[in-house]
Amino acid sequence: MEANPSTQRVIPGKENGMPDPYGKGFHGVTDPLEKSKTDWISAETQRVKFGKIASSNPVLLLRRTTGILMAIGALAAVIAPTHAFTHPSLFVLLWIPMLLVSIGSALVAGERAWSAMSLRAALWKQGMVIPNVNRDIMSEPGMDRIREGLIDARRHNYIASILAALSVFMLISAAGMSTDGLAYNLLLLIAMATSLGLAFHSIFITDEIKRLGDRLPFLSLHSPTHHPTKLDTILGDIVFAHLDPDISQEWIMWEQKLSRSILPGNESTQARERILYLLYLHVEGELSTEETIAELKEFIQPMAIEDLLFDEESEFNWRRLQRLIKHAKAWRPEVFEVLERLQSNLLSGTTSITHNEWRMDIALAQMCDDGTGHLFIALNNQTTRNRNMRVEVIVPGGTPEIQKHRFELSPCPGPKTPLPLTNSLTEDVLDWMPKYLEKGIILWIGVAWKRGMRGIKNVQVILRDDDGCVLDSRVIQTEKATLINSATGSRIKQILNARSIGESPLPSKETLSI
Repeated sequence: MEANPSTQRVIPGKENGMPDPYGKGFHGVTDPLEKSKTDWISAETQRVKFGKIASSNPVLLLRRTTGILMAIGALAAVIAPTHAFTHPSLFVLLWIPMLLVSIGSALVAGERAWSAMSLRAALWKQGMVIPNVNRDIMSEPGMDRIREGLIDARRHNYIASILAALSVFMLISAAGMSTDGLAYNLLLLIAMATSLGLAFHSIFITDEIKRLGDRLPFLSLHSPTHHPTKLDTILGDIVFAHLDPDISQEWIMWEQKLSRSILPGNESTQARERILYLLYLHVEGELSTEETIAELKEFIQPMAIEDLLFDEESEFNWRRLQRLIKHAKAWRPEVFEVLERLQSNLLSGTTSITHNEWRMDIALAQMCDDGTGHLFIALNNQTTRNRNMRVEVIVPGGTPEIQKHRFELSPCPGPKTPLPLTNSLTEDVLDWMPKYLEKGIILWIGVAWKRGMRGIKNVQVILRDDDGCVLDSRVIQTEKATLINSATGSRIKQILNARSIGESPLPSKETLSI
């Protein structure tokens, strides 16, 4: 069928037989930024797809057992070289598919993660992630460790690939040799050694492999190194401090969205603290889904709850906020000790809440990693006027030994009687906790000891008023630890458990109508 001349595309120079003046490949060129965005989406899709395959339990088990089975097969070929079922060529046909599935998926996920990071950084620079927001995230605090984490993942994949390739090569080489020769046995012994190396290597890096395929690619790799000394609130600031640079800007946008969704008469900061506190109680099993939603409706517009917390595509929906809370708890469980003690005091109506003019609580890990620790001091002014306070932190043998901080505390008079956890008719703990969290002050102070010091260490915290009078003095003990592998391994497991919470299904939207 002859084409309609009016619809034919005319290329300059072609109508008279002349060469195309624009050069080959000019026509059909797309926007480079759009192409980068398309490439990033493709890399992210493949990273998540192959990462989930590599981190699934069946593939992890296959990765562990393949090396052991290869070693057993090589040993069998040495012991019974003339048996038909112990010939190395038969084993190779079995091992290669198993290795491609178990190692190949992790290899692809690691390479695509590196590509996705590079493309994502370029998109941030050009303002293609969030309109009118240009950032060089690769120069922001924490990205150096994320980069090193991705390099380590690639390095582990290369080591596993080399060990697997050597094992297969030795088996193939041995298959073409005489079974009664020295070279045959030597090659099988080398294959046995590299196969066992592959098996042990797979066991040692299991937790690293489980990080692959995460919806938030940098969060589990991020190690918070910078934080404010004074936190205005507990939950909101501690969650934000542990976000990786890639999603920190989106958190700020989510807070702005929240401020537009609250009912009149509520403060946005207290609303944020209350949401996080309610979701924390829900994930800990202290509140049901129905109770949590009923409490949310007291300060959030009912029509906005679905958009705010039930959006499957949002990074900060119900489940993913719970993941961020548990992620922060994996790093700094001391903060949540302070939170739980405050809740307990409100429930029981202790004198520190009902009678004292001030309240001080401190928390420090029982074991400090490599001689450094994180001291948290929670302070509340329970009078009716602003008060200037001073805190002294004394660390015998520490660097430094004395730290002093001065600040002003807003008034937050406490309840006079014990409170129920939740009550729709009267004030309850869920009403008072956000007030304490928002009006109080949390000091996050780093403590460290000189090299060579061992044993249990004391840390003293002294609270003074502006005249220098001592209002309270506490001593807390910790032990300096030089071996941090066990603590790091435990933290990684908690981070991975938090990730599983974020990937679980959202509560049913039908509960919103209750």
